[in-house]
Amino acid sequence: MNSRKPTSSSTSFLHRIQRIPLTIKLVVVAFLSFAVILIISGYLTQQNNLRALNANAEKDLTRVGSVINGELKGYEATSSALALALASRDDIKDLYLKGDRVKLLKLLNPIFSELKAKYNIVQLYVETDQGVVFLRAHDPTQLGDYVTYRTTIASVVQTHQSASGFEVDINGSSVHGVAPMLKDGKFIGMVEVGIDFGQSFLEKMSIETDANYTLWLYTPTTRSINVKPQKIGPPGNHEDYFYFAGTQNGIFDSPRANFDAVHNTFNPIANTALTGTQPHANLLLPLTSEGLNGFARTYFGVLEISLPYDKQVADANRASQTEQISRLLGSLAGMIVLGFAINLVILRPLQTLSNYATKNAGKVVSDPLVLETGDEFEQMANQFNGMLTAIQSGRQELENLVEQRTAQLQAVNDVAKVASSILDPDELINKVVHVITERFGYYYAAIFLVIENGHWAELKDATGTAGEILKARRHRLQVGGNSMVGSAIQSREAHIALDVGDAPIRFNNPLLPNTRSEIALPLMVGERIVGALDVQSTKENDFKPEDIATLQGLANQVAIALENARLFRETNDSLDELRQVNQQYIASAWADRLKNNTVEYSTNISAALADEPASSRQIDIPLKLREQIIGNIEIETGQDWSEEDQTWVEALATQLAVSLENARLLEESQQSALRERLSASIVQKLWGAGSVENILQTAARELGRALEASESVIELKVEE
Repeated sequence: MNSRKPTSSSTSFLHRIQRIPLTIKLVVVAFLSFAVILIISGYLTQQNNLRALNANAEKDLTRVGSVINGELKGYEATSSALALALASRDDIKDLYLKGDRVKLLKLLNPIFSELKAKYNIVQLYVETDQGVVFLRAHDPTQLGDYVTYRTTIASVVQTHQSASGFEVDINGSSVHGVAPMLKDGKFIGMVEVGIDFGQSFLEKMSIETDANYTLWLYTPTTRSINVKPQKIGPPGNHEDYFYFAGTQNGIFDSPRANFDAVHNTFNPIANTALTGTQPHANLLLPLTSEGLNGFARTYFGVLEISLPYDKQVADANRASQTEQISRLLGSLAGMIVLGFAINLVILRPLQTLSNYATKNAGKVVSDPLVLETGDEFEQMANQFNGMLTAIQSGRQELENLVEQRTAQLQAVNDVAKVASSILDPDELINKVVHVITERFGYYYAAIFLVIENGHWAELKDATGTAGEILKARRHRLQVGGNSMVGSAIQSREAHIALDVGDAPIRFNNPLLPNTRSEIALPLMVGERIVGALDVQSTKENDFKPEDIATLQGLANQVAIALENARLFRETNDSLDELRQVNQQYIASAWADRLKNNTVEYSTNISAALADEPASSRQIDIPLKLREQIIGNIEIETGQDWSEEDQTWVEALATQLAVSLENARLLEESQQSALRERLSASIVQKLWGAGSVENILQTAARELGRALEASESVIELKVEE
């Protein structure tokens, strides 16, 4: 792979840039800084203007939405009041009870015309107590149909109380008020008044609020009503809505998700688009029945409110441009002033610093740097002089700290070696406490282990004469008692007394009079507490954060090492018990196998050897099976035994013992299988015997045959 080296021309160019005077560099940097600040401030200003426009748009939408909601509430109150006034008239109730539609229509026509002119009423109904239209004053030819699909009608039929709300029917969208007609306290029918909430209402509100309105009806709800649009309009952004009425062709860009959100939550959703070619803000208001008197809320659609914002956006852009030009001119003037200030305030002091550094490069500085400017450069010179002094003392402190940390790391390494090489808990504890005092130079170190169901912590080992005395006394402290060790074990956290005179909880041991600071660290194995490490020093505030971290690491290592030692001891004890049980089993099994006779096999290889007892040699090799002797091998020969031959015979004896044990186990398994098959055969024959006599005869016969008995008797009797 070829590495591309910089060319001589690029190197020369960089060198020339580096050689440019500092004044020019500072001016260029200042210019670039001003430019970046100008760009960022312009961007931030634009964003702030946009946020302000968005906030104003949302406020305007909220205001217009409140006006619409107020109009709806007013329409509901008006329609309800008018319906109640008509339902209270006795002449209307009498004509209704007589069933005289002609006279009732004649009575209602002038009333309907007056209310239409005054309140923009478009519907006036008289309905039966079952919700059937008795008379439509606005359309007398249509009657006899049920209108209980409307929430207001269904509510009055059920509760006999007035109701009002937004409704959509074949005649369009309107706000309905329904009042019950009562005769002698009995519910006999209803009067319903509907105020227009369609094209004419939207045109009126557009003039009053300087906004555009579009009424979108929800197809799944209004499909069965067969409602028709009052005005042909553009398609919307959602296939479940159709255009019903509106004041403009408008900007219909409310996202599909906003329609779904309004339908799911019944809450208004705002949308602003102020950065395009047609800045505007839209608000979707849900149009629903109110779910009166326990009836389910009905969702009819949304009213989309659109506010044009092109003028406001243009005004904000012009203000932003003016502000940017002012900033640019101010930046140019500031750069000129800055150029002169840089030379006077920065370059001259820097030159003095540079000359001083050049003069004293590589020397031990004796004369301090003098720079009387009265500003940060003078402070820098003073700090520079102080730094030269502090470097010498700091170097010595660093050397001392490195030496101390090295000793601590060596101590940690020593404890790790002890923990990994010693498996006896007592020896391990003794080594650890002495390593801590020797390596760290502390006054006293001790390890306590929890005993007696966790209520006491007993001293296992400690350093010095005091440690020997306390260990001889079997010194122990109560867990959670008035001691740092007990508190550390109970809380499972380190307890530190940088000055033992101020420690609220501490056991003042008279054998340790020189203690000035103390730390007790819990010994944890996972979530289990096993004890505590107690370290004491003759110095106040002797435990720094790094010392505490090191000691806690040592405590963790000690806890794990103690746990490993305990597990090792328990494992050895368990193995010893298992070995003894196994030897007892083997001895018992072979004792049962040989209880009636002793198995012995011998062979006389040469009769001549028996005639020469003086030259014969005998060897006795035990047959050992898992440390249990089950027999022996005796061999006589006419020559001395070599060590190699004896080793060979011992190996054969080991294999012979294993083979004998395998053969015994095989015989036992075969005998056990034979008994199982015999038992199954006898049980099967007993099941097939049928009667008590046959069962007894079969049992006696099969038992005698299996045991080769001369006689077998089975006797049934009840002892009194």
